[in-house]
Amino acid sequence: MRRSSLRFFAASSGPKVVGVTGANGYLGSFITAELLGRGYEVRAPVRGSSETPAKVAHLVALDGAERLRVFEGGDLRVSGSFDEAFDGCDAVINTAARVLLDSSKETVDVSVAGVQNVLRSLPSTVTRFVQTSSIAAIQRYDKPRGYKFSERDWNDWSRADDDAYGFAKTRAELAVVDFCESNGVSYAALNPSIVIGPVMTKQHTKASPIFLRNIIFGNKILNAPSNFVDVRDVATAHVEALERLDTIQGPRRFVLTSDAPCADATELANVANRVLPQFRFVAKPMYDHARMTYLYMPLSRLPFIGRFVMSEFQRLAFSTPINFDNSHAKTQLGIAFRPLEDTVREGLQSIIDAGIAKPAPRS
Repeated sequence: MRRSSLRFFAASSGPKVVGVTGANGYLGSFITAELLGRGYEVRAPVRGSSETPAKVAHLVALDGAERLRVFEGGDLRVSGSFDEAFDGCDAVINTAARVLLDSSKETVDVSVAGVQNVLRSLPSTVTRFVQTSSIAAIQRYDKPRGYKFSERDWNDWSRADDDAYGFAKTRAELAVVDFCESNGVSYAALNPSIVIGPVMTKQHTKASPIFLRNIIFGNKILNAPSNFVDVRDVATAHVEALERLDTIQGPRRFVLTSDAPCADATELANVANRVLPQFRFVAKPMYDHARMTYLYMPLSRLPFIGRFVMSEFQRLAFSTPINFDNSHAKTQLGIAFRPLEDTVREGLQSIIDAGIAKPAPRS
């Protein structure tokens, strides 16, 4: 990346130009809406196909969409595919990621290479970069029970052959740090927990809001300790980080999770039944808790055969609540996290109102 000069990202300079990767995705859509609402020009690279118009229809319907430009391209697997969209940008928010959950070196290489392709496309006009990372780059399973994780924690516990997702997220975030510090780009990383809340399209319910869709249909849901955060809070945090990069004190990364305690993900159905009592929501556990606790987990500790039953990561992730300190985002970004009850109610209501899914009425 050639850098001829650095420009001050002044609030008085009028509408600024921000590239948003993954703009048509769940989180990217809300970040795009937040940017347009604040008067920014947005460049949205979208992987080109015959379905591109349908994939961005909800974006071109947003308030301020006259300041939105959609570019076909932006494939994380293709070097240089973001060049056109980023040309003339002041800043880039990178939400795009390839989510591959199998544990392999290929998973890690693909994830990190995608981030590096985005970084290599940054022109010299870009002086600010915000990366969507994950709490998976922070949390680890070698701390005492009850330990509160913060931005100062890094996940160097996960391995590529076990928790490839956590390992890859950490590697990708470190790649951003290394690149930005080497090239004089001001940066921040946002580390959300499971992002849920209102949706803009049916496609969004196939992303992390699938947790909400599944309790409408009564489908199986991962019954493991989980933390959740509202998509609107995460979107706001990204833009606040972009605007406050010059004044951030402390780590340039932010835990984004609601104030609700870590709980089994099936608890979402209980919350939903409280906040929308006219409907009946059901969360079927994906795994038999008794069998996992009293059979598989003890077997997984046995020498030689244990790793064929459950990996160390799987055993600990199923049984270990993880707690987070989200105060850094509150003090440095001004985020007031929505109560989980509001997130669940408004998320489900958006799915119902859009006709995507309808829960059974309570008899």
